Amino acid sequence: MRAFWSMVRANVRMSIRNRTALFWNLAFPAIFILIFGAVFGNDAGITFDVAVTGAPSPTRDVALAALRDNDAFTVSTGGTDAELAALEDGERDVVLVFGAPAAGQAAGHTAAPPLDLYSDATDGPNEAVAVGAVRQVLTAAIGQGPPLAITERRVSSEAISFIDFFVPGILAMSLMNSGVIGLSTAFVTYRERGILRRIKVTPFPIGRFILARVVSQLLVAVAQSLILAGMASLLFDLTIRGNPLVIFVVIVTGALAFLAIGFAISSFARNTESAASYANLVTFPMLFLSGVFFSVDSAPAWLQPVTRLLPLRYLVDALREPMNRGRGFEAIWLDLLILAGTFAVAMAIAIRFFRWDARAS
Repeated sequence: MRAFWSMVRANVRMSIRNRTALFWNLAFPAIFILIFGAVFGNDAGITFDVAVTGAPSPTRDVALAALRDNDAFTVSTGGTDAELAALEDGERDVVLVFGAPAAGQAAGHTAAPPLDLYSDATDGPNEAVAVGAVRQVLTAAIGQGPPLAITERRVSSEAISFIDFFVPGILAMSLMNSGVIGLSTAFVTYRERGILRRIKVTPFPIGRFILARVVSQLLVAVAQSLILAGMASLLFDLTIRGNPLVIFVVIVTGALAFLAIGFAISSFARNTESAASYANLVTFPMLFLSGVFFSVDSAPAWLQPVTRLLPLRYLVDALREPMNRGRGFEAIWLDLLILAGTFAVAMAIAIRFFRWDARAS
């Protein structure tokens, strides 16, 4: 029996020392709970930008007061044209435009003014949530009064389907995983097998060896993006509205940024197992806090600054703007600049801590 318990203790120790298994068995689900709990566990932290404009009326005043009293809404009251322009620029989630009161209301009767509810059709799942929340507040506030005649109007030349919103996020996720996980484990494997050390003593420059690996990863990144987008187009009618050249530049810039992150991780990791753990630790939070599956606007206000530190968020935005809205470089130049900065910083770290031999630590 003593031998049995000795074997149990030995197996427990081996399980604890297996960092990769420990990550997937414990840290992975723990991080999963923390991220989704932070995003969805406190609905009071979710806010929507709503504008109330149009002709003055008692009904409009009641609606405006109800929205302002609700912490879920940030309310503005600019002119109709200015607020609709802000909606098209993504600065508003919903714009309520009240029409002139009916003649009966002016005479003291209870007829409600017409209401146009404008929403952004390119905002994906967030649009339905915002519209539903506004409707709920309006119904509760004016429930005892005359019924509102609400006309919903979606601001977009063409409605964005879920697959249109979803695919840019998946492309960004694919580029991140290919660069961070693929390159980090590959270079650590080269180091463990002594490939880097052997190349160092040959006439072939190590810089060209690394460049060849980066170029090959870029080709793979472009190819996998084309395959995924093509599959979504054939099977689910994905619509791409932007300039293919803009999208290509975004893919290359994003791929370079995450390749550099993977290269930096390989400089610190002592073996393939630790490289995989570090890579997962870097990519997993970004996967759920960068707008891949749902808009980060749904995250609580205190979490918003954290999401702005994640490079994947900027890649997702840079892909969605041309693919969903048909916009060009003028709308994504800041995203591209941040991705280029990520590449520069990560490469500087990688070069500073690069190791040729697995024996160095």
